[in-house]
Amino acid sequence: MHPFPKRLVSTVLLLCTALTAPAHADAPPEPSGPAVRASWTLMFYLDADNDLERPLIKNLEDMLKVGSTDAVNIIVLAARHPRGDRKYSNDAVANLPNWTTTKLLRVEHNKLREIADWGETDMGNPTTLARFLKGATEDFPAQRYGLIIGDHGMAWAGVAVDETSDDDSLSVDELAAAIAGVTRTTGRFELIGFDACVMGNLEVARTLAPAAHYMVASEEIEPSDGWDYEPLLATLARTPTMDGAALGRVIVDTYHNYYVKSPQRALQQKAKALTLAVIDLDKVAPISTAVANLGNGADSLLTHAGHGGWIQVAQARNEAEEFGRTGTPGPAPPGSEVYDLVHVAQNIKKHSQDEASAAAADAVIAAVSQAVVYNIHSEARPHANGLSIFFPPDQTTLNVRGKASYNETTFAGGNRWFPFLQSYTAFPASAQERNRPKPALSSLAPSGRMAGHGSSVKIGTKVNPDEIDEANFVLARSVNGERVVLGAVPIDLDAAGDLNEDWDGKWFTISDQDNELLAPITSFEDIVDGNDDDVYWAAVPAQLRLNGTNEWLDVTLNFELEFTGDDDSDDDEVRGDFIYAVEYTRHGPREIELDAGDQLRPVYVIIDAAGNERPSHAEGADQILRITDADDLKVGRNDVPPGTYLAGFIVSDLGGRQSESLTEVEIQEAPAEPVVP
Repeated sequence: MHPFPKRLVSTVLLLCTALTAPAHADAPPEPSGPAVRASWTLMFYLDADNDLERPLIKNLEDMLKVGSTDAVNIIVLAARHPRGDRKYSNDAVANLPNWTTTKLLRVEHNKLREIADWGETDMGNPTTLARFLKGATEDFPAQRYGLIIGDHGMAWAGVAVDETSDDDSLSVDELAAAIAGVTRTTGRFELIGFDACVMGNLEVARTLAPAAHYMVASEEIEPSDGWDYEPLLATLARTPTMDGAALGRVIVDTYHNYYVKSPQRALQQKAKALTLAVIDLDKVAPISTAVANLGNGADSLLTHAGHGGWIQVAQARNEAEEFGRTGTPGPAPPGSEVYDLVHVAQNIKKHSQDEASAAAADAVIAAVSQAVVYNIHSEARPHANGLSIFFPPDQTTLNVRGKASYNETTFAGGNRWFPFLQSYTAFPASAQERNRPKPALSSLAPSGRMAGHGSSVKIGTKVNPDEIDEANFVLARSVNGERVVLGAVPIDLDAAGDLNEDWDGKWFTISDQDNELLAPITSFEDIVDGNDDDVYWAAVPAQLRLNGTNEWLDVTLNFELEFTGDDDSDDDEVRGDFIYAVEYTRHGPREIELDAGDQLRPVYVIIDAAGNERPSHAEGADQILRITDADDLKVGRNDVPPGTYLAGFIVSDLGGRQSESLTEVEIQEAPAEPVVP
């Protein structure tokens, strides 16, 4: 991420099946919607047929606290999953017992009126969405229509994953086509909202611009609780005359307040990385034009400036605010590698230093400021300006497939940003460029071989600072001919290329109430919190076993770390409070709530003699953390156990090439306490 500690992660579908078909052949038909046109019909596409079922059902329960009124219809299509363990739910909702099918519902006060049961229905099929929208708008006519999709989000790669339908999902183009089949009759929807992760994305907004006037979406991962529906709907019920911009502000404010003003500390912690914005889709076309010009300019820079031009663009990308991937292990899933569009433009302007690029960047910045009519972002995401853009580092990531590949999307086919990405990810094109040497580290010069318990070892080396992306201080151990990496933390690289660390035999640890383990921290990000303290967002890879299950899930634990030592002292105290755990599934990221009885074990990287890497965890009951309360999960910095360690540096250049230099350091046994006579 950033240096440590100064900067620390289509065919339109026509349908013949009536929406209001009765649930059973012998049941009398339910009455259709009210004849009088309401002010709003809000249509919720609640795809809970996946591992987000539990929080999505809670959202439905919150809607019941307000319910529909004469002026506001709340119509929900809710699919559920057949499993009922901790990741899922078998709970009843109001007057309806658990169901595993797809039900069409009108939400009333403390009651769900079942209009129809559609059976097992694929929520990732656009015909399902089109059928829902057609029937809801016909049977519940209104002056304004809003569509809100609650589920996994994958930015440009789509939304709404149906696990029991072979993980089918809605691509953004499918979403746009399904809505278009309805808006020919109704006119454009007033609002489209995504209560889903990372959907605040230019590619999404541009594709949906013909379908609605406003869009509400988050650039970053959303906490599992999602939006706060009770005050949101209560406000709309009191003022049903509000337009999409006003309703969007209500959505954003109630979402923000739910976490920031919560009496629960756990929810307050999750507020550290909130983002949510209201986008005027009528003003998105100029952004698309400006981005095309920015892509043209950057492509020209690659062509005419060669390696130097590529370095300038790569620096702009690497310094930009990234979403959805903090400390994520493994390859990039569909919908990741998205960066704040304004921050990308600002960085291209800074690094390219030519008039054409500066003008194109300024046009992007101005266009985004016009289209993003309301935006919140918390201190851990200071550069979240409302819209992200896909900016992959290599061809493998550019070509990753969700339901479709990026090059198959409408946006990519009609914007010059995609040809630029092709050029950028194909670089270097020549054999000379491909064979550029790795960063060259000089031999380490440790001041000694012993550390710990009041003594330290000064370790230093030097590297050519040009083109270096990141430098890390690394701690590892050698076990049976393999290297176990205990963690890596970014450090400053000065203008001369000097790398220095004064290691005191301490490392980061993760603990519950009873046990403390070495923490394999993988990233730091500086949190802008308005004071002079060193505060960072840190990620720890781990495995989680939910209480009552046998499956270990790969997760990333996120902490807020505060360094509280004296600036003149080498003995920094670290306090790290747990924020949330994120599982990076093939459907996109999701936050997982930790409850009493859950178990955690850190995951370390193992490097064999051939240089191959694999994740691993230490064996044994004493290597497991047991959760009593998530607030008990802490990160600190303490003495490592006695033994021989490998300490040194790994540096990466902008092309992804790495070099390392490590030395052995011996940690002594703690001196015996003096015997008191």
